[in-house]
Amino acid sequence: MSFTGAQINKLDGGLGGGEPAGRVAVLVIGAGAIPDKLELYKAYELLQIEDAEARGITAESDTANQELSYYHLSEIFRLSPETSVHVIAVPKATKESDLKNLTEFIAALRSIPNVNTIGVAGLTDDADIGVAVTGMQLLADDLKKDFIYIDVAVIEGKGAYLTGATVADYPALREYDSETIMPVWAQDPAIVALDDAYENHAAVGSALGMLLVRSIHENLGSVDIEVKPKARKAEQDYTLTDVKTGRWLSAALSNGKKFETLSGADQKKLDELGYNYVGVFAGYGGYFFSDSHTCTEADSDYCYAERNAIWNKGARIIRATLIPRIRSKVESDPGTGYIKNTTITDWDGRVRKALEEMVRARDIAAFDIYINPKQAAVSTRPFNIKVQFVADGVVHEFEVDLGFTRSV
Repeated sequence: MSFTGAQINKLDGGLGGGEPAGRVAVLVIGAGAIPDKLELYKAYELLQIEDAEARGITAESDTANQELSYYHLSEIFRLSPETSVHVIAVPKATKESDLKNLTEFIAALRSIPNVNTIGVAGLTDDADIGVAVTGMQLLADDLKKDFIYIDVAVIEGKGAYLTGATVADYPALREYDSETIMPVWAQDPAIVALDDAYENHAAVGSALGMLLVRSIHENLGSVDIEVKPKARKAEQDYTLTDVKTGRWLSAALSNGKKFETLSGADQKKLDELGYNYVGVFAGYGGYFFSDSHTCTEADSDYCYAERNAIWNKGARIIRATLIPRIRSKVESDPGTGYIKNTTITDWDGRVRKALEEMVRARDIAAFDIYINPKQAAVSTRPFNIKVQFVADGVVHEFEVDLGFTRSV
């Protein structure tokens, strides 16, 4: 028998629209090797920005090489200072769609225990965004075959990909059937002003930092977060903006189109097309991401990055719970030949106990488990267990009726 263990089948349509520790992230950068400091196709764990500097990734190296590797990493640690991140350098000439075929890169990725979040920045442009998206999804699909579940791959939605004259002409990202991939289309104009070479970049580091600071069930665009880092606990929200360092005092799409030039209709269209960008609420300070859209249909259960992360966490937990029962005895009801109730109760209890952790972590509101009792106890077919999560919702907008009255 193989060591597949427990196969988790992904169900869709229930919403209409592991390892329980949070995110384990890697940033893939296009860069050159640095002797004795940074090898290509090798994963390094960074606990703080000083670890990147020790590897030769510095503000000065960004300037000298016209790269943004240090910038992206500095944003990760600025926004999520209490987490770590891994970094893998690949040649600058690499395209995002190439990564799935690079055995050295995949080996480096596999060397990161429990990796579930990928960011990619500074690579050579693909022919169009569709090639980049589908190529990265194929990478995630290949990893999933070996039970490495990638919650989200944050890729660089470069300005060069936005070839349309108007927002309505931009590529429709929801058509790519790539539920793991979340392109980011935002940039901080202050960074673009540093060098013309940066004009088409997208703020992958900022997005990755905002993901890492959140629980897996939180939306990238939430104005506040559930648990803030110590230095920002007194704040009423969790904005990208930092006046002291000059970060995110304004925002633009990755083609340089300023947020303030986007009409309400433009913003609505960007959301319909599945774009993640940065903007500001009128009359409210600070800049925030718009959402956590993935490149799949809006009516899919997995059209938001947090839903994929929740499913993946559940899949990891269930698989780890059931593997100890592989090749164990299945008691048979002597009258029917079906699975005996005691065995069903045992399996149900194990999975139920394990999934309670997700309820306590507020990843899900509740769950249901069903094991069909009319399954033959003696069988070469996999035994089927159906698990469904009750998901919490996300507030995308409020509509308030406000008026006057003579009395209350």
